[in-house]
Amino acid sequence: MTATSVRPVPDDDRARPDLRLVPALGASWASAAWAVAHGPGVTAAVAGGCVAFGVVVVAVAGRLRRRGAGVRVLAVLSASVLAFAAVAVVVASASSRVALRSRPPVPGWAAERAVVEAWGRVTTDPHRIAAPRDRWGRPTSAELRYTVGVRLARVSARGRTVASVAPVLVIGGPAWGGLSAGSHLALTARLEASVPGDDVVAVARALGPPRAVTSGGPVWRLADRLRAGLRDACDGLPADAGGLLPSLVVGDTGQLSDGLRADLQTAGLTHLTAVSGANVAIVAGAVLWLGTRLGARRAVRLGVAAAVVLGFVVVARPQPSVLRAAAMGSVALLGLGLSRRPRGVPALAAAGVVLFVTDPWLARSAGFALSCAATAALLLLAPAWTRRWSRRLPKPVAAALAVPSAAQAVCGPLVVLLTPTVSVVAVPADLFAEPAVAPATVAGVVAALVAPVSPVAAHGIALLGSFATGWIVRVARTAAGLPLAALGWPGGLGGAFLLAGLTAVVVAVSLAPPSVPSPGRGAGRGAGRSPVGRPVRQLVRRPSRRAALAVLAALVVSAAAGWAIGVLFPGGRGRWPGRGVPPGWAVVQCDVGQGAATVVRSGPDRALLLDAGPTPSAVDRCLGRLDVRHLDFVVLTHHHADHVQGLSGALRHRDVGKIVVSPLAEPHAQARDVARLAAAAGVPAEQGWAGMTGESAAGGWTVRWQILAPVDPPAEPAAGESASGEDGDGSVVNESSLVTEVEVGGPSGTLRLLSLGDLETEGQRHLLDRLRDPARGIGQVDILVVAHHGSARQEPALCPAAAPRIALIGVGADNDYGHPAPSALAGLRACGAVVRRTDLEGSIAVVPASDGSVAVLTDRRADPAVGRAGPSG
Repeated sequence: MTATSVRPVPDDDRARPDLRLVPALGASWASAAWAVAHGPGVTAAVAGGCVAFGVVVVAVAGRLRRRGAGVRVLAVLSASVLAFAAVAVVVASASSRVALRSRPPVPGWAAERAVVEAWGRVTTDPHRIAAPRDRWGRPTSAELRYTVGVRLARVSARGRTVASVAPVLVIGGPAWGGLSAGSHLALTARLEASVPGDDVVAVARALGPPRAVTSGGPVWRLADRLRAGLRDACDGLPADAGGLLPSLVVGDTGQLSDGLRADLQTAGLTHLTAVSGANVAIVAGAVLWLGTRLGARRAVRLGVAAAVVLGFVVVARPQPSVLRAAAMGSVALLGLGLSRRPRGVPALAAAGVVLFVTDPWLARSAGFALSCAATAALLLLAPAWTRRWSRRLPKPVAAALAVPSAAQAVCGPLVVLLTPTVSVVAVPADLFAEPAVAPATVAGVVAALVAPVSPVAAHGIALLGSFATGWIVRVARTAAGLPLAALGWPGGLGGAFLLAGLTAVVVAVSLAPPSVPSPGRGAGRGAGRSPVGRPVRQLVRRPSRRAALAVLAALVVSAAAGWAIGVLFPGGRGRWPGRGVPPGWAVVQCDVGQGAATVVRSGPDRALLLDAGPTPSAVDRCLGRLDVRHLDFVVLTHHHADHVQGLSGALRHRDVGKIVVSPLAEPHAQARDVARLAAAAGVPAEQGWAGMTGESAAGGWTVRWQILAPVDPPAEPAAGESASGEDGDGSVVNESSLVTEVEVGGPSGTLRLLSLGDLETEGQRHLLDRLRDPARGIGQVDILVVAHHGSARQEPALCPAAAPRIALIGVGADNDYGHPAPSALAGLRACGAVVRRTDLEGSIAVVPASDGSVAVLTDRRADPAVGRAGPSG
């Protein structure tokens, strides 16, 4: 009898995932994203073609099966048939929906910017857009604006009233912030065309508050009551912990502070503020467990769980991640009802296809993509890593490490497309925060359910939940405060593919099967090797250790690559140290030290420059990072060195269209240097005056500017009078600053900017009279470039009159003037402006969005609570 060697089955082969529906998911995803941006005629033809191809593949598969084709060939053909069928259904659904919602005349009215009277139903809760996601300050209620999704039922314009099912995005003032999903209303708005492929037919800019508002049906009213009850239960709790609890449980982020938003983003924990599959799983699991304990029948448990999942979708609102999780949960519950073992990957694929049929615009949702990617990572990658790492680690520890690592690895390239940064602390932060998620979710859900009956008991339950959210807050703040918590990374598809390639290498190495030497071979091979190499070989031979080394090496390589690209190639398009500037940037306040330099975009590689800062290298570096090769206009507000000394750097290797300078040629030395540099560039410096205008346009961008002041020619400084601006009550040179109003329009929206130079109190009072005069046509602005680096010489009434959303301060760190002055900062915040300063945050980019919101990205993280005190300047 001969001995037979039995080769052990690798762990990776014991549970192969069922991937038959994955091609159908991928094909339907791509087809849905394409179909919603094309006409119904083209998409209907594609759907018919898919049906024809599917029939052909079925016929081929049947013939091959009769001829005894292999199992793998038939499996491939079966997957192809499913993919063709999914694409046909999804494209047909998208075609019919696009045709239905784009029926005239509403799209035509939007193209003509018509004013309409409309009636409809609110489909989303209001979202505040005066304080976007990227670490904004807190504006006053007078300056708040909101976006609200509304599905129109009836529209009236130009003597016609028509029925409609068109969804629109309404942008309105503070009165729109009190609406709730499910409500019915009437509105007056000006329609604007949306971008092809958007999930709305038009953007409606409200011309007044909503009218005739009535609440939704009983389900929506109950959901609103539960959400309000949870918010009330969190009153009196620690601010951050109490604000995070409704966000984590039902996605209500209205109580989150801006500082905590920033720390969650830096720590890679933003997903905790968006309701996802974890919340649905916790709620459904709790219901099934309770039903089992109570002895309920299986059908009853599943029915109650399905009803709870549906109700949770209404309470948490049908966000993309919630829809994905609810669809997967429904598939899993259906499988349990049919006495079948639930399988995650087929459930995910089936849920995705069903959702694309019901709402094909989900294929273009970043939230849906991140939710699906994270779920796929947990289903495919996390179990494999858990099995590998559990060979050397306790299985619970291995699983706790594998889950956040897998999610971060798969979602990282998608996150880079949205924000070109890589969070180094995301995995450990998620590892420490995750144990608190389930207790917080359960406590929040129970508090919401108890609140309508007993607010006191609900507050007590919320207090217990706040201990869990308080721990999450502490983890986020600690992780975000670590050095190099978030590293810069190339933006766009290039950066995403780079990170995806590195991630693929790490995954491949970590999942490579261990090499098993044959018996009797290799004896004596290490006799002549160095004793130093033997421990290294033993280290890398261990699968779990090899995986750990691969992860560590990937982190090192990612950090090195991000640093090298940011430092060695600062002029690359879309790159910005630390935070990243996407292609849609419109205005950048450059960090040039104690000085000012503001860049306003006028084309793909063109800009308007307001002041040039004190050093040539600083402004040249800032313009290079933004890929600015042509300066259509250069406006030098006045001739102080901190505004004009860097002009040579701005002109270096760049074409210049026009240079406008202050009419007062003081100080003489700087004015002479400016004239010399302008002449050398072939563009003589031209004196500016009130009423001078300019305009340029290129590549979808348009810039219009006009000079508002000075109106009267400034007088020369009298003998003994200060011209420096740092002594006496005023400075003639500072008061001669060119005050410039700029309107920049791009593919994503329009912004208005007001640059004050170093204008001081008296000049600001004269400007205030012009702002208050309706005949001047000067209205509120989006961005205010604060006068004189935020000195104390500010007219208090100017900021409320200009009503800026953002106040940019170009100022040097640890300057001797005490800029910005505490009184100036207090005045800006009191008028509702969001203050951003280069001494704390580096260069600051303002990025408009098509929905009217504005994002702010900065070079480096700054604690919103940090301020610099000093003598008033």
